Amino acid sequence: MSTNATDDVTDATSEDRSQRYAGLNIGDEDFVIYDRENHQAWIQSTVALDVGNPQ
Repeated sequence: MSTNATDDVTDATSEDRSQRYAGLNIGDEDFVIYDRENHQAWIQSTVALDVGNPQ
């Protein structure tokens, strides 16, 4: 995994909190979920589930 991964934080505005968190498939079935506003807040796993969009 690259320690220099970046993301466009302008996508995560305070009005649209549903876009604050993002996920990446970094290959070899490893996944990273991270906070677009705090790039030091992330978690890596070998399992990821789509929880859908709660109504």
